[in-house]
Amino acid sequence: MNINELLNIELKHHRSIFNKTRQNTQLCREYIYNSNIEITFSVIVPVYNQELIIVNNLTSIINNIGGTFELIIILDFCKDNSKTNILNFFDNYKNKNDNFYGIKIYSEDTIPLFEATCDNIGFIVSKGKYCLEIQADMEMTEKNFNLQLEKPFKLLNNIIAVSGRCSHNFFDNQGIGKLGISIEKSLIELNIDKNIFYSYETCNRGPLLLDKEKLSNLLYLDEKNWYLDNSDHDLMYRAFTQKGYICGYVPINFISPLKNGSTRLKLKNKYNEEVRQIRKNENLYNNNFNNIKDNLYKKRSYKKYNL
Repeated sequence: MNINELLNIELKHHRSIFNKTRQNTQLCREYIYNSNIEITFSVIVPVYNQELIIVNNLTSIINNIGGTFELIIILDFCKDNSKTNILNFFDNYKNKNDNFYGIKIYSEDTIPLFEATCDNIGFIVSKGKYCLEIQADMEMTEKNFNLQLEKPFKLLNNIIAVSGRCSHNFFDNQGIGKLGISIEKSLIELNIDKNIFYSYETCNRGPLLLDKEKLSNLLYLDEKNWYLDNSDHDLMYRAFTQKGYICGYVPINFISPLKNGSTRLKLKNKYNEEVRQIRKNENLYNNNFNNIKDNLYKKRSYKKYNL
């Protein structure tokens, strides 16, 4: 079964009709280093036109991650040298990490997929206990950053996701972490305690650690209605209102200059913008999260947990 058929089955009503008929994602390379290990962390990295920084950022993940892991890369309609640079790097890569299971590289050359679909590809083919979504413009600088993000999962059994970026509310301005343009600031500048799990109503992708089983039960991200923005927030909303799962933020260090953001790069492309408008017509909520808020979610309360 190819990846497109798998997405049709796993996503059910969350599957984009446009993608269902047009998508042609292919596995273009696979590298297996340690096939006998049990994978704990499946790292998912969607890539759109990041030729200048992508090899450095992928290397930063490999060098700083802890525990057993696999790496899943999704090349989303790249028109620069991102694909060439990644393949050249891993074709010549000499793995020395016994905890590194291997790499899968998927490529979509027919249509732009956008973030939710790219993430879903990685989530669905992943083999780990956790899915760890890291955006391509992020350089990981903290050793064992993922083990820090895992701590709340070991403390509480009702967690769907932990962000290393930020957590915030829908209904007011409360929140903490690298919110908005604060993503460029260090934790020292933001004066945030690294030994606290901060739980608000939602949290942001990149880096985002998710419980794979809970994610699967919720049918992954809703790529039909939230193909670009807010698919992470819709997931947190559904997780709490349907299952009682909570999410939050654990502070970690990483570098992510605003100038490198993939979304800003993608929307400069005329064809991508045309496809985005087609996808928008599928969207029941007009990509506005305010349209699905309800009073039930206001029962959520902000909490802090010591790690």
